[in-house]
Amino acid sequence: MSALDNPKALFQSTCSTNSEPYALQNIGNMMSPEFSENSIIIVDPGMPIHNKAYVIIDFNDELYFRQFVIENNKQLLRCLNSSYDDIELNNDFEVRGCITQQKQRKQKSLHYYLLDKDNGEMKFSVKGKEK
Repeated sequence: MSALDNPKALFQSTCSTNSEPYALQNIGNMMSPEFSENSIIIVDPGMPIHNKAYVIIDFNDELYFRQFVIENNKQLLRCLNSSYDDIELNNDFEVRGCITQQKQRKQKSLHYYLLDKDNGEMKFSVKGKEK
């Protein structure tokens, strides 16, 4: 079996052991229209998770790229494409990182966290902004 046949094993052997940001390719339309298929996303494992953040989460032995949402005291993984159902998380999940930027073909890079010049804090933008 090749490493590509088991993406979770490939991820665990390369990305999950590293504390530095890493790149992944978005496969599928679950996160469209914000993230087009085949866009490259940059994941920062050190970025704290928060409501509405775009995340990579390990849950029920699967890796998910979704938006992390807290609603009615429930933690959910939500696709931006409404054709897919939410996934309710229990406490048995592991955050692999927050998406900090993406690069789409023939478009400029979008950054989801930018430094606020007034207070020096990193601010999250759901729609991303050009740096």
